[in-house]
Amino acid sequence: MRAWNLGLLALVCGCGAALEDPSGTGGSPSGSGGSNNAGGGASASGGASASGGASGGSNSAGGKTSASGGASGGSNSAGGKANGGTSGSGGLPSAGGDVSGSGGSGECVPDLACKLDPEASSGDIYQDCVNRINQFLTQCACLPALKRRTDGEDCADQMAEYDAAHNSAHAGFTAKICQPSGSQNECPAYSSNAQVIGLCMQQMWDEGPPPTDPCTGDCFQEYGHFINMTDASVTQVACGFYTTESGKVWAVQNFSR
Repeated sequence: MRAWNLGLLALVCGCGAALEDPSGTGGSPSGSGGSNNAGGGASASGGASASGGASGGSNSAGGKTSASGGASGGSNSAGGKANGGTSGSGGLPSAGGDVSGSGGSGECVPDLACKLDPEASSGDIYQDCVNRINQFLTQCACLPALKRRTDGEDCADQMAEYDAAHNSAHAGFTAKICQPSGSQNECPAYSSNAQVIGLCMQQMWDEGPPPTDPCTGDCFQEYGHFINMTDASVTQVACGFYTTESGKVWAVQNFSR
């Protein structure tokens, strides 16, 4: 069972030392843009916040945004990450607890600060995306694996393309161009599919569990990607990808029950 009786939404970045940097200069993808939150309540540095479904502001290079309940974050340029969605509840297992569900069973000791190299590619980027999420869930948090929601991938692709065209994370989620339901994480304007899988998802996981329950406002701004990934109500995920003419990859992960 998963562990957080929390809402979903936020971000912060943590770069693994061995991972490729989206800026190509070895710096952090958070850049100077700060973070914006729509629906979470409070803003972090570099951006304004809004509640009740309003949209956030914009970020400079490497910024990241979050959104909840269909609200959108601001626009992003190279190397940020974004998330949004609705809340869920549950609990992370204690050390040594059993792992149930599709994640397998047996003894597992949680290590929420884990750093994992991605698995070898399956040749299917959508499956690689699901596999990467499940790496963290099953190996680091002792949680069940999520199912691949193939019937949601067309919608996820549409959202990734829409967001790239509008240079705004969660723009398609807000506009409800299709109906994914649940919550959304996003990696906007990364340099490759492999970087989305290897770097962005590690950064999302690196946010770690929030220090407070409930986690709202500034707390959501820092821990929302992790909260979305470990939401107890989530059982499946649909990944979507779009590559711009300049070669930048926008990738969304739509989590649902």
